[in-house]
Amino acid sequence: MTTARQVEQRWNERRAVQFEVNLNADGQPPQQAVCRDLGFGGMYVEIDPQAISLNEGLYIDLHLGNSGQQKDHPIPARVVRIGAEGAGLMFSGFKLENVKTLRDAIYGRERGQSPAHG
Repeated sequence: MTTARQVEQRWNERRAVQFEVNLNADGQPPQQAVCRDLGFGGMYVEIDPQAISLNEGLYIDLHLGNSGQQKDHPIPARVVRIGAEGAGLMFSGFKLENVKTLRDAIYGRERGQSPAHG
């Protein structure tokens, strides 16, 4: 007897991280969330599942840089999964500058930097 395993439908691996982000949907106040894993295709955030909707389009503000020089980097995304503790977000239609931002957020810690702060 074999056991079926759920296969992730991701194009890129995600890395465990922890930093605060703001989720901005049109016409709504920003929602604060905590990023728990991050990859070039998306992220998982801890947030009240009642605060967002499946398939909702939004912008994720990543707060990157060292203290005193932080800059928000908005990245467009869509809510693709909602769970008991948060949501899976898939990035959509972002630009080359967003790829650089994500690279710094994902790999910056390995180079001894601290790019993501909440």
